[in-house]
Amino acid sequence: METTTLSENTIPNNNMTLAIIATILGLCSPCCLGLILGIVAIVLSSQVKTKFENGDFAGALSSAKNSKILSYIAIGLVALNLIYFFVFGGMAVYQELLENYNIY
Repeated sequence: METTTLSENTIPNNNMTLAIIATILGLCSPCCLGLILGIVAIVLSSQVKTKFENGDFAGALSSAKNSKILSYIAIGLVALNLIYFFVFGGMAVYQELLENYNIY
């Protein structure tokens, strides 16, 4: 198994694409918690280049890692929400809830 090490001469992957996908999918998470985590992940991933250019390699690496973790948590919340949604009846139960509480 080949391991990759980052040197202080290469910029870490900022995971911006993953953060944007997590933000979009976060709209489907409970209480939009995934959306909030996705936005924080975007902010962290945008800090990677600035920190790297200012010579803070450890900070850039930390921001990249935290962005990736928050993105995966946001995507995981969406997956859990979809599993919960389909296990407990899908759209019919959701429509019944809307009718019971008169939310349209």
